[in-house]
Amino acid sequence: FASGSLVCTGAKKEADVKRAVYKLRDILLERGYAKPE
Repeated sequence: FASGSLVCTGAKKEADVKRAVYKLRDILLERGYAKPE
């Protein structure tokens, strides 16, 4: 993730991608790997 890029595969709809990205963000925040904006 050093470049800030992310690849999300297998999603059927754009909403599925957004949900997955937000879930990943929440996990990274909880574990201290990301800073809140």
